Amino acid sequence: MPRNPGLAAAAAAWLALLAACGPSAPEHAWLPEVPAEVPCWRPVELGLRTDLAFDNPFDPAEIAVWLELEPPQGPRREVAGFWHQPFTRELLEGVERLSPAGEPGFRVRFSLDSPGRWRVRLGARAGTLESLTPWRALRATAPESGAHGLLRPSPADPRYLRFDDGASYFALGENLCWYDGRGTFAYDEWLDALQAAGANFVRLWMPAWAFGLEAMDDDPLAGTASTLGDYTRRLDRAWQLDRVLEQARLRGIQVMLCLQNHGMFSLDHNSEWAVNPYNQALGGPLAAPEDFFTQPEARALFERRLRYAVARWGAFPNLMAWELWNEVDLTAQLDVQAVAGWHADMAAFLAAQDPHGRMVTTSTSQFMAPLLGLDEALDALPGLALAQIHVYGFPGSDPDFSEVLPRLGAVRGATGKPVLAAELGVDYRGPAETLARDPTFAGLRDLIWSGIFAGTAGTGMTWWWDNLIAPRGLYGLLGAAAAFVAGLAFDQESFLVGQAALTGAGERPLVALELRGRGTYLAWLKDRGALWSSGLAPASVEGLSLHLAGLADGDWRGRWVDTWTGAELAPAEAAVRGGAATLAVPAFLGDLALRLERQP
Repeated sequence: MPRNPGLAAAAAAWLALLAACGPSAPEHAWLPEVPAEVPCWRPVELGLRTDLAFDNPFDPAEIAVWLELEPPQGPRREVAGFWHQPFTRELLEGVERLSPAGEPGFRVRFSLDSPGRWRVRLGARAGTLESLTPWRALRATAPESGAHGLLRPSPADPRYLRFDDGASYFALGENLCWYDGRGTFAYDEWLDALQAAGANFVRLWMPAWAFGLEAMDDDPLAGTASTLGDYTRRLDRAWQLDRVLEQARLRGIQVMLCLQNHGMFSLDHNSEWAVNPYNQALGGPLAAPEDFFTQPEARALFERRLRYAVARWGAFPNLMAWELWNEVDLTAQLDVQAVAGWHADMAAFLAAQDPHGRMVTTSTSQFMAPLLGLDEALDALPGLALAQIHVYGFPGSDPDFSEVLPRLGAVRGATGKPVLAAELGVDYRGPAETLARDPTFAGLRDLIWSGIFAGTAGTGMTWWWDNLIAPRGLYGLLGAAAAFVAGLAFDQESFLVGQAALTGAGERPLVALELRGRGTYLAWLKDRGALWSSGLAPASVEGLSLHLAGLADGDWRGRWVDTWTGAELAPAEAAVRGGAATLAVPAFLGDLALRLERQP
């Protein structure tokens, strides 16, 4: 029986069409009108003019559609087509309702990455029959304002990222992993708030309850069915992700897309194994969750999903990286070699599928990975271009992010890869516990600013976006950090991470974290005696002197900054002679920051 009843007859018509579309009749391969010009890095979508359906349009062994692109210079590349259903949306009593809008069909998306004359043609294959259209020409013009290409480790300083056009990038943002009942309408609000704060990064998940393609899908009319290998019933979720990626692109926000959450293959950490379509008890191929990493059918099914993901979302230039797992060490598989081998294979598969070769990453928690030695095994894989840090507080452990992130950043960055503190919080249990332990949001502020001074590729990225950050309007804390680093090309400074000397502190446990660069100096002074977890109100710190060393001689000017608001507290000037200078520190409560630039 076909998995999509009612579509089998169309497959016969499709085969007949392909037979007619042989070399003597290539015009029947249905390439629609191609635009004459398109700016580089603007996603182009072509809807293939056919109303034909298939038993399973997601199985490339059954039916494959692709676009060949020939650039002005260099080898040809291929972009797979994907099965698509358009939708319209409305918000009814606070809940998003999606309605199909038109017929489903194959589409193809692509981005052109170099200006000049390109050629494109469509290919299609079913069984042993194949058809190719004639070549069509289009011209790629200069990128639109704000379009810089993809992000990659910077050749100038691989700790940091830069775009294909050479523009420097420092990630400022938060996790934004799934929606509430408002669906994509929630993202409209959240993305607007982040853009207003100066943010340029979010992290999304693809869980079964949001953007996920693989699930035991419940339909009030059709009942419950597995979508494993056939995503027809989840095309509304794919459409939602289309919209969120596009809205993020329009706001200049990069997205790290996490493809899997650990709970689906865990028995004791947020376990969803009982509703996982890979579960043999539900008709899937796996007797146990740990088999996912080695069982051939499971690997083939996941590769099918990767192929579809690249085809559908790989054209978005703001898709910063594919994240293969959220906290893979919390799954049931504890065989480090099996996990590392799976990552190596899937990273290679993504590299072969993605014509733009964007970054691939994965993540682990702070719990099991250190015991297993998993971080070291994953960091050694050349196919993983970006390392991640996840840190939470929990009962009995109150992390000082100003100490933890620089330390972990140095450890994880030892391989020369950029590191991102991609998931942080003062309490892993929930927003209520987080608020109880950090009622003034000093811990939230600390985790944001610690990323700047850890030598990592962005600020620390907070969790609890939907039930703490948004309802309490805490975007200003991120905005203060964004204002502090605005216009700074991190990868061009050759920053040295360290601590500056302070005098006049008496017995107070003060620290001055610093980044010493060619033309920019950053410092963050913290009173660790009033750490967020201490419950103590910060006392006024006065009479300090900050001693700079190792800077280029010359006049340096800048400002002392309030880390809560981003406002300038006082101007700052330093005449550096012999590499050294001393600055008087204005009085402050808790912490403050300093930014200096060397004058010409």
